[in-house]
Amino acid sequence: MIKIIKTPCVVAVFDDDHVLLDAVREGNRRGFSILDAFTPFPVHGIEKAMGIKRSNLGVAAFFFGMVGTTLALTLTWYSMRFDWPVNIGGKPTWPLLSFIPITFELTVLIASLGMAFTFYWISKILPGVIPVLYDKRQTNDRFVVLYKDNGNAEEIKAFALQNGAIEARNDLEYTHNFPGPLPIKLRLEEEEIAR
Repeated sequence: MIKIIKTPCVVAVFDDDHVLLDAVREGNRRGFSILDAFTPFPVHGIEKAMGIKRSNLGVAAFFFGMVGTTLALTLTWYSMRFDWPVNIGGKPTWPLLSFIPITFELTVLIASLGMAFTFYWISKILPGVIPVLYDKRQTNDRFVVLYKDNGNAEEIKAFALQNGAIEARNDLEYTHNFPGPLPIKLRLEEEEIAR
């Protein structure tokens, strides 16, 4: 059963990426738990500052590449050996070197499509998925950091404001236990139920 999880948090809004990066580093140093960060463009170094491990997307690329290679070799082998065998001057029925280009092309195609789908699945940005916005300006010109509220919300708000945040407020982080994206409006459903 899919369960929606609401975690109390503090939303800190920044207007400069360098200030954001410094605040995230300082927050980690002080032991504040950072749930997530939302930026309108990539901020280099934020993953390391937040303590996020390197992505395993390369493993997915290798897996999908192997699937593409296997598919290409199986297709050419089946076609030349069983589906339409052609004996031309005693040449082998499956000349592997002749099929290197198609094998390479299918390997690259399947690997790239598989990586793109895997990235969208992990990032929860597939078509039909409605994102939860903690600040409407986070997709335009503001940077948002969610700090987990462990009963120290006032301390976190004071810290964020001292470290360059233009605003800090209490909120709830909405997540779910499903391993992929869900095409539902988590935040809007909660507000509609309250009405």
